[in-house]
Amino acid sequence: MKDFINDLFVNEFSIPAKTLLITEGSETDKMFLIKRGSVRAWCKNKSKEITTDLFFENKLVTSVESFLFNEKSIYNFETVEACELCFVTKAEFDRYLSEKADIKDKFYQALIKRLIIHTRRTIQLLKIKPEDRYKELIELQPNIINRIPLNIIASYLGITSVSLSRIRARQESIAEPL
Repeated sequence: MKDFINDLFVNEFSIPAKTLLITEGSETDKMFLIKRGSVRAWCKNKSKEITTDLFFENKLVTSVESFLFNEKSIYNFETVEACELCFVTKAEFDRYLSEKADIKDKFYQALIKRLIIHTRRTIQLLKIKPEDRYKELIELQPNIINRIPLNIIASYLGITSVSLSRIRARQESIAEPL
């Protein structure tokens, strides 16, 4: 997979925080690789932004339905931090995969793994208490609090900013010695 990354993602650029890479309802022919920074996927429900995913260094980011199937994106993809990104176009991607069947298989296996992770996250939002979701997020990504604004973390966890503040206060009081 490293060859795939090095061979394909040669178009580098820097972009500031809070920049939309892909807009909900639009089509994209680009897949991005995050070299530095973070990106969130989100959609709007009435006036509320709902963060559905967070991406960090060395992750691929695109609207899969748009990039692979020429459909309109169902999400916005926005930089959270200033980013250094690389991208590949759909034409470059297709040309490369047509010549490298083994890489094509690995790419689709990685895509299926990503789908499984996304499905597990959806189930987690339905079954696990918010406090436990927060605790697991911090265990898996302890630096996230320093990189992502709390309102985005709250949205990602499926809770309000007020609820997140209360959860964090309870966690901090538990961590303090008597």
